[in-house]
Amino acid sequence: MKRILFTVLTLCIVSLSVAQTGSQSKKALGIHITFHDFTSASEMRSKGMSDVLWRKQWSKGSRVKKGLAVSYTEGLTESIDFNGRLGISFIESPLQNQASVNKVGQKTYFESDANLFFKLTSDAYLVSPFLSLGAGASLWQGYYAAYVPVGAGFKLNVFDQTSIILQSQYRMPVTANTNFHLFYSVGIAGKLGK
Repeated sequence: MKRILFTVLTLCIVSLSVAQTGSQSKKALGIHITFHDFTSASEMRSKGMSDVLWRKQWSKGSRVKKGLAVSYTEGLTESIDFNGRLGISFIESPLQNQASVNKVGQKTYFESDANLFFKLTSDAYLVSPFLSLGAGASLWQGYYAAYVPVGAGFKLNVFDQTSIILQSQYRMPVTANTNFHLFYSVGIAGKLGK
């Protein structure tokens, strides 16, 4: 776990040192389809990633729970964007060591997170990859939780005012009311103003 965090932080620092000639991103509002996978992340921790890949269980359709999210993005500097996201999905149980709550069925899962996107290229390019690091909170069945999302993604600058954003994250729990899970997002964002 410490190696993952060290690697991500090192990559973030390296990405900040890359010289960029673009300007900072404009404010944008987006809508996203989200996917949560608690099962694959749990199996990767207990059995190892190679076992999950070998058995072709990585984020199979039956394991992934879909949801929707809205986001707000604003450029802080030329190489760092702030991204805030509010999401909703329906999942069975995000809790650790709580077998009894699995019997309640799918219930509404609310989440909110704030991320920094460390861009590897400016928005002047068609494809702008980024690394992300943030903090998040969730609510499910009266259980509040906190987590740390770490991930990567890229922004496809389709038009001057519109972009498509693809992102994946590994979410690590800070509190016991959530569990490790994989998160994927596909969305479209439009710039606010000129």
